[in-house]
Amino acid sequence: MTKYLQLLLLGAACAANTACVGPKSTAPYVVQEEGRSTWRVLFDKKMPDSAGQWDYARETQNKGQLKKADRRMLYLVRRWPNSKEAPWAQRARADMLYARGDLKEAFKQYQYLIDNYSGRMLDYDAVLESQFNIAVDIMNHRRMRWIFGGYRAPEYAVEYFEDVIRNGPQWPRAQEAQYLIGKCYQEAEELELAVSAYGTLGYRYPDSSFAQEAAWQQIQCLDLLRKEYPNSLENLDRTLTATTVFLTTFPKSEHRDAIILLRNQLYEVKAQKAFDEAAFYAKVPKKPTAAIIYYEGMIAEYPKSKLVPLAQKRITELKRLMALTAGMPAPAEPATQSSIPAEEPDNGRE
Repeated sequence: MTKYLQLLLLGAACAANTACVGPKSTAPYVVQEEGRSTWRVLFDKKMPDSAGQWDYARETQNKGQLKKADRRMLYLVRRWPNSKEAPWAQRARADMLYARGDLKEAFKQYQYLIDNYSGRMLDYDAVLESQFNIAVDIMNHRRMRWIFGGYRAPEYAVEYFEDVIRNGPQWPRAQEAQYLIGKCYQEAEELELAVSAYGTLGYRYPDSSFAQEAAWQQIQCLDLLRKEYPNSLENLDRTLTATTVFLTTFPKSEHRDAIILLRNQLYEVKAQKAFDEAAFYAKVPKKPTAAIIYYEGMIAEYPKSKLVPLAQKRITELKRLMALTAGMPAPAEPATQSSIPAEEPDNGRE
């Protein structure tokens, strides 16, 4: 009896499984896309498919009702995100926001378009152009105009230019975007960041039409840093190195004469530091020999400096003092500056 019940239950289970599975369907399997909706169109008229919604939203846009058209485009993008009309609607949304002057939101929607539909969108360069123009507008925007004409905060545009470069590193205007990053930092007096940005343009886009101007502005920033921190030998050497690279890379530049003048000034600054070091030892009791060594080293390293005659005079005075102290005859006068060899290390003097 027990065995009979087991067979009966097994048959019932098999029958139930067959009923659940049912006959095999011959209809094709179709994925019904249903994205999320938005409360902004909760009480708005909605079309049953993406094509109808696109026509409906475009009709609204053509009537000039941009806010309402934006809501209807947004519904299309969210309701049918994989439809062929979705990238069109997203582009239309960004264009309308730009036209309405909502720059940051427009840039954000262009970025959403690139991130999600870069392989399906049309005219990629035009989208980059719109993003670039928005970044320029943010860079030049004046805030709080009612207070003495307002003020600019160009550094706020840096992240937008960086996004443009990431979106199109080989886009023709990417090099200009990198140059403007440097200008943003320079105008905001973030000089180290400006130097870095200009340097990035130099090695990333060496053949760019902006490369020479970027190198020139980099020198201007370095020179300002040198003046801000006059005791920093590092900033002085960085400035001198940048001028050397510039003259080597752009020998026919219109800035050549200005850079040579700057290098001569840097040469004198370095000579002055060496002279001051020698003068320090000259004031220390029982250190005239050390002072003479430093003065002679300064002359050897900076033979074209205006301080050379004074250094020679100091050497003569120290040697005379040492001779009188030791009871020896005074030394002869030093050689004139014209008798000094012309060959010397490249310390900036041209």
